[in-house]
Amino acid sequence: MKKIKVYMFFLLCCLSCEAQNIKIDSTNYSNFYDYSAHYKKSDVKSFSLSETMIIDIVSEEMQKLGFKWITKFRIIKIDENNYINSICYSDKSNCGFLFDEIYETEHNQEDRNWKSLNKKYSGYDYVEKIVSLDGSYKFVNIKEVPNNLYILKMNDYCYQQSTNPEKNKKLVSKEFIVNLLREDVRSFLKNKKP
Repeated sequence: MKKIKVYMFFLLCCLSCEAQNIKIDSTNYSNFYDYSAHYKKSDVKSFSLSETMIIDIVSEEMQKLGFKWITKFRIIKIDENNYINSICYSDKSNCGFLFDEIYETEHNQEDRNWKSLNKKYSGYDYVEKIVSLDGSYKFVNIKEVPNNLYILKMNDYCYQQSTNPEKNKKLVSKEFIVNLLREDVRSFLKNKKP
């Protein structure tokens, strides 16, 4: 009986050590989100890459992969009445990226599987608000975004920092998120011709 208890203790210690050494990657990083960041006096703060940073990184990756005639903020005609705004687009290769600005305070790893959070909540891949000079507006709702466009979700590119160095080791870092964005861009462009 004593041998069984010793064996069980050893097994639990091994499992505990293994659980503490889980590496953050693209399939689990949302699980490392520290919700104490939502409290005013927390030593953990949450951030996301800004749209400008995302555009610069996407443009840089496209150039590295040999894409030409890259334009930031290209208006693209989807059909006779609908236009969308691409944040980074290669006119030569006819492909580019859109931006989904929805940001959630609750982070869920499964959200990476959605084409966009607009799709999750409204059923549309992409929604654009068009404002007239008189202040009136209308929404452009695109049910299915063409395959030559990829939607980058702001919600996928969040990171955290703490004033506590030990906590920082267990948080999703800005460096990880920048690399994740680069991987997402390369993954989408791997089957596109520069």
